[in-house]
Amino acid sequence: MNRAFLSSRWAAFASLSLLFFVVSAGAFSSLGVVLPPMVKEMHWNWKQAGLGYTFLGVACGLASFIPAVLIRRIGVSGNLAVGSVLLVLGFAAMALTHSAWLYLVGTVLIGLAFSLTTTVPGTHVLTGLFQNRSTVLGAYFTIGALGGVAGPMLYVVANMVTHGWRAYWIILMITGVVCGLFGVVTTPGKDKEAAHEEYPPEQVGPLEMIEGLRDWTVRRALATPQFYVIVGAYTMYLLINTTAHGFAVEHLSERGIDATASATMLSAEALIAAVVSVIGGAIGEKVSAKTLLLISLAAITIGMTALAQAQGLGLMVVYAIGVGIGCGLTFLAATILLFNYFGKRPNLELYSIMCLLSTAAALGPAFGGWARDISNSFTLVFLLCSLAAFAMLIATAFMTPPVHETEQNIQSLPSEAP
Repeated sequence: MNRAFLSSRWAAFASLSLLFFVVSAGAFSSLGVVLPPMVKEMHWNWKQAGLGYTFLGVACGLASFIPAVLIRRIGVSGNLAVGSVLLVLGFAAMALTHSAWLYLVGTVLIGLAFSLTTTVPGTHVLTGLFQNRSTVLGAYFTIGALGGVAGPMLYVVANMVTHGWRAYWIILMITGVVCGLFGVVTTPGKDKEAAHEEYPPEQVGPLEMIEGLRDWTVRRALATPQFYVIVGAYTMYLLINTTAHGFAVEHLSERGIDATASATMLSAEALIAAVVSVIGGAIGEKVSAKTLLLISLAAITIGMTALAQAQGLGLMVVYAIGVGIGCGLTFLAATILLFNYFGKRPNLELYSIMCLLSTAAALGPAFGGWARDISNSFTLVFLLCSLAAFAMLIATAFMTPPVHETEQNIQSLPSEAP
């Protein structure tokens, strides 16, 4: 393996990871920290604030099939160019916000950019460049999760220096320009993507040929219940992640906990998720992805129950650890399960469809904001999240690997007489 290949491979990993870091910092995790002062200054209600989270999630989900189409047509670098422009425009809209409609436009643009610049192109490129896929994806998701750690802390520092929230979005806008350009110049364009797809069968090694026989078509994979269990677990993770991050700071503040301490708790949760992602990626080479998914859903159930009842440091720590472990493992486990169950060939489309279907998670913040205005509490919302995670835990526990028709044909052949 030549040095130039190693250099380009690691450059692509670095650029994709940094872009994931920036988008994570400015999207779901930190928006919940910035929202309270925005709501106060703009005189919004929490239904309007929660609607922004819903728009963010809906845009992210509905756009999730776009990168698969763009990558096939204009390559990864072209897709990242489009996504980076949308990201910078979204951050600019948030910095200039003086009304609810511009805030909603900003969240839509950031949601679109999230789909185009993070996990779909990231998993597509990295699973093709590295053999130890679980390890490299664990590292990739870890760096992305660290953006969730940095985002709330960056806002706290920016607010201390400027005594306002607009500088935070300006910093993200500048960072988005730099990381977007880095991603464009270090990832494959249309010509390299096409060349990769047009390798003749003679150039495929025996091991890859055998593995390829087990690959599913998109249509057949969509007909299996296993695909929808994986999608359900992934959707539940997103619903809880967005709902908790959107309202945890306000929920804890209403229970007498300082807003800075609440923001620190969110960063601690993201840090735990980052550490768990890299650990999960390493042990994922030895432990089944289903086991990792079961652990993650159990941890989320415990963590969200703790958040619903939190009034002091003890349950806040349980929440941070539980949801941190859950968020750190669910993303990784669902991605690896999808790859292991259905193979490389349909993975780009299946992953995009999973992200598209997970748009249902965007209902969480909208419902949460409405429930808060009606009941004056987020407690019931977080308890329902915990119950939903437990339901997905049970479904995952009973899930078995799908059987490809090739394997069925082999199993149906008559055995030779002794």
